Amino acid sequence: MSLINKNLCLADRVIRGILSVALIVFAIFWAEQIGDVLLQSLILVFAVLNLISFAIGWCPVYRLANISTFKR
Repeated sequence: MSLINKNLCLADRVIRGILSVALIVFAIFWAEQIGDVLLQSLILVFAVLNLISFAIGWCPVYRLANISTFKR
């Protein structure tokens, strides 16, 4: 039995994975386009958190909102 109940469907996870990788690449390689170090850091944190959600299939924001796209 898993301690974390999944709440993300496969499509949701794939979108999060693609978005995360794209944001990480953008924030690292095109940092001069962003211009602000704080904004760059926030983008990286958002991307890493989405990458973690992609990997484990669970989103804490969905949990707080009582949303689940995962079909059993």
